Amino acid sequence: MREGRKIVSLFIESEDDKGIPQSVIDEVNNFSSSPIDTNILLFDSNSNIIHSNLFRMPQVLRKIIEKSLSDFNKKLNIQSEIIVDEALILRKTPKATIVSKTFIVVGVPIEKDGKFIGNILLISPREKIEEIVSILKEQLSIIGLSSLFIATIIALLFSKFLTIPILKITKASKKIAEGDLNVDLNIDSKDELGTLGHAINNMAFKLSQIEKLREEVMANTSHELKTPIGIIRSYAELIQVMDIDKTKRNEYLGIIIDESKRLNNMIGDILCLSEMKAGYITPFYSKFNLCKVIDNVLSKLSFLASEKNLKLIAQLDDPYVFVEGDMDKIYQVIYNLVNNAINHSFENKSIKVKTITTEQKVILYIIDQGKGIPQEDLPYIWDRFYKGDAIGKTKGTGLGMSIVKNILELHNFKYGIESKVNKGTTLWIELNKIS
Repeated sequence: MREGRKIVSLFIESEDDKGIPQSVIDEVNNFSSSPIDTNILLFDSNSNIIHSNLFRMPQVLRKIIEKSLSDFNKKLNIQSEIIVDEALILRKTPKATIVSKTFIVVGVPIEKDGKFIGNILLISPREKIEEIVSILKEQLSIIGLSSLFIATIIALLFSKFLTIPILKITKASKKIAEGDLNVDLNIDSKDELGTLGHAINNMAFKLSQIEKLREEVMANTSHELKTPIGIIRSYAELIQVMDIDKTKRNEYLGIIIDESKRLNNMIGDILCLSEMKAGYITPFYSKFNLCKVIDNVLSKLSFLASEKNLKLIAQLDDPYVFVEGDMDKIYQVIYNLVNNAINHSFENKSIKVKTITTEQKVILYIIDQGKGIPQEDLPYIWDRFYKGDAIGKTKGTGLGMSIVKNILELHNFKYGIESKVNKGTTLWIELNKIS
């Protein structure tokens, strides 16, 4: 039908009113080479054949067929039976033909300027079309089954590809929930599952670190708390069971009081550090005079320094410099650092607290002439309960430097340490200057 309408449109578009347009002849010849094996005949208004594609047949046979089809065309009366914008389609065998085959016949009228000038018959044997349809059905069936089989295999592989890492992740999650943190998910994919696997590996690693740290903190805390408690109990029992003079009694009571203070300080440090780690403490920023804070710290620790005949020297380049931060927390930092310097300094030496003021910063140095810290121990001095061998068994909770670190990091202040064994230690802090 589409081909018939196309040939009619070529007739109408042609300006040749006498002969058959060359465009029509070319189109008929081109369509004749299609696999449908269609015969095309063009008739004038008197049902005489004016062109066909039967030229490839032997002349005698062609004339017989053309005569038969011409008679068949006269009986059709295509012009009256045609529906507007549709072609007349017959599935029948022309009685006059000598070939006993069933054909599909499509008739299309040719009208130009409102005048009927002829018609076109396109005739194809049904067997040929049915053969093509049968082949297409068979091929489509094979393609459909093959596609279904391939799609099933791909779906199984894809589901297996997705299921295996999901099962691994589920198993690892159950292990972590049961407390087994020895998890290593080997998922190399770059998609969301791979990202989730790496996240679970990292979580297990972090949890194992936290668990290890918790065990260390518990062990260290219990050890640190047992010592003063044991001393307090021992001296209290001595006072209770022994008949001692007033001097010894006061000595023992003094030891009990000192150990009680030490125990109280330790508990306070543990609570302070725990609150900072949990994020319950936020700095209360204000503008304050750094030199006054340093003077207050040195004044309070002067008695402790005098016990070791140590000189506390304040070398402040600008006594009126102001910085921004939590004044109480900065006081605690300086107090802990100077107190550490006193504890670890040799007798008859000096401890220098020095400031260097720049345009935007104030750098605070605390310099002692003490036992120093070995280079291999320097990275660990900020850890909780860490005490290097070179420092010696001095009094303290082992939490002071960890508290200092957390306070400075809450303020986003830079800090550092340099030390040499038996020569001393220098600690520095970089604070924000306020003009």
